Amino acid sequence: MTASSVLRAVDVSKRFDGVVALDGVSFEVHAGQIHALVGANGAGKSTLIKVLSGYYDSYGGHVELDGKPVSLHRPSDAIRAGIEVVHQEVDTALVPTLSVAENVLIEHLAERASGLWIDWQHLRRESSRAMRRVGLEVNPARAVETLSLHEKQLLLIARAVRRKARFLILDEPTASLSLREAQLLFELLRDLARAGVGIVYISHRLGEVRELADVVTVLRAGRVAGRFQADAPTEQIIEAMLGTATSDLYPERPTRGPGEVVLEARGLRRQGSVEDVSFIARRGEILGITGLVGAGKTELLRLLFGADPLDGGALYLNGRLLRLRQPSDAVKAGIYLVPEERRRHGLLIESTVRENTTLPFLDKHTRWGWLSRRSELQSAERLTRLVGLTPPLPELPVKNLSGGNQQKVVIGRWFDGEPKAVLFDEATQGIDVRAKRDVFDLVHQWSQRAAVIYASSDIDEVMALADRVLVMRDGRVVAEVNPRQVSREAVLALATGVKDSIA
Repeated sequence: MTASSVLRAVDVSKRFDGVVALDGVSFEVHAGQIHALVGANGAGKSTLIKVLSGYYDSYGGHVELDGKPVSLHRPSDAIRAGIEVVHQEVDTALVPTLSVAENVLIEHLAERASGLWIDWQHLRRESSRAMRRVGLEVNPARAVETLSLHEKQLLLIARAVRRKARFLILDEPTASLSLREAQLLFELLRDLARAGVGIVYISHRLGEVRELADVVTVLRAGRVAGRFQADAPTEQIIEAMLGTATSDLYPERPTRGPGEVVLEARGLRRQGSVEDVSFIARRGEILGITGLVGAGKTELLRLLFGADPLDGGALYLNGRLLRLRQPSDAVKAGIYLVPEERRRHGLLIESTVRENTTLPFLDKHTRWGWLSRRSELQSAERLTRLVGLTPPLPELPVKNLSGGNQQKVVIGRWFDGEPKAVLFDEATQGIDVRAKRDVFDLVHQWSQRAAVIYASSDIDEVMALADRVLVMRDGRVVAEVNPRQVSREAVLALATGVKDSIA
């Protein structure tokens, strides 16, 4: 690959049943360049990537490689051209029951076989060599299903490197990684770029885009809405994504003060995750909790929701001692949780919007022991309107919704209840900037009815939304700050342990 190598989409268009997904999009990534591709859900990012990776057999426009048209109408075409993709759902590209070595050299298994005999020594030697290049240190005989998400990502990159990939496309690669894992991934991508690999990096996290990328292209409604150098002001990038000013991203803070204390924690403790945490949460305010991944935020909210038992301390609701043995106790008490992993803990992914929204309060739709589907449907229709679900179809399976709309279902279901406190854990993880704005509006709606606790590792987000912020580190609250009086740098210093106090 030469320094002049370039992968280019030229005036690419794609329609689905009359709906325009891409409308004359031109995009290019050069050898040795990290080019970020951003935009709201439905902007056309996934469609463009599928064109570049040979997923579609027909589309308008064409793709060029080093200035010459190239035919990409099957994934195998893209792989032969040196274009590899690491999807967010990494398991779709791996065979979990096969070994690491078999997955790295999966296309070579047949070539290396002689009758029923496979040269396993060669397989493991070659896979180990590829893995060393990306910093993956695992036994090549190990089953892929036992690897962590980060290890699976590195495995796919190792496979691409061994295939001598010229261009590497990564789709939301840090969505479920810790801060340390994300930084290791960034170091690897920079090394690959220095070695001449062109990288297309797709992410909703503009902070990491600015840290990593050389160039940023913004898609909106199937068109290129802007191209920027990565050091361009974040506000400009967001405005291109939204088509509106960034001041519209966060709701305006209410002017009235907080109400009575609703939830009080005294010395909460859970061995190995939460240690001596105390706080109060008032009706009408948003209490933010921030810290690095692994600081104890999720574990604390699980204690407040009764998902894990307390090892010590006490929790009070409206001044009365609260004993939570299981989440259903919390729901009955009026404490609701929007969990971090919505697909695992917040949704029945194969069920409909109706079934998911009415699930926590089925007794409201039950008459003489029979569940009323009509009552469920009426409730679901009301809740889909309330949260602005797109499309507003109660009988649509949740798996067919975007990440942002799935999150609206998780949040919207609780509007059928009588909330005292609502807990949000990484509520905007993996959703686009437009959906984030909708979620922020819903968070503010909840704060008018209940005490809201909003936990996120996105410091900027927490400081923009919250009235007070608790900073956690190693399972402890190390500070409480007023977000209007301290900088994000000061909060980050507390979260990382660079500082122990604001003073």
